[in-house]
Amino acid sequence: MKARYLVEQAQKSQIEKDKYFLEIAQMVASRATCPRRKVGCVLVDSKQHIVATGYNGVPSGFTHCTELPCEGAQLPSGTGLDLCEAIHSEVNAFLQLRSDDELTAYMTVTPCYTCSKMFANSSVTRIVALEDYVHERGRKLLKEAGIEVDIKDGG
Repeated sequence: MKARYLVEQAQKSQIEKDKYFLEIAQMVASRATCPRRKVGCVLVDSKQHIVATGYNGVPSGFTHCTELPCEGAQLPSGTGLDLCEAIHSEVNAFLQLRSDDELTAYMTVTPCYTCSKMFANSSVTRIVALEDYVHERGRKLLKEAGIEVDIKDGG
């Protein structure tokens, strides 16, 4: 009886998987070097294994915007994207990816339109995020691609 109670208590105290992966995405985002927004992405396969992570920042070998800001560094999030030198977190995660399994992406924010096009052409079937990106265009494209999007409160 006591062992059964301990198992039940462990199950109750185990963190829910979406919350777990979103908290990891927040930790990954803490590595971002873009001063206007820190974004993290965690790609998870169908067996619940993390297969890639990414955060936003300039290309390898470039001076980070935290040291020498690019032209877009001081602009509001979602504006002047062509002036920003940062590579988005999702792109960096996909650059590391070595899996062709069905994937779920856990993100601090839903993808922009350009990154939504990348997701539409990938094996990602679900995106879980803490908040919506400022523009709705990407969300519409994800819906058209049949990618489920869940917004979770507070990670």
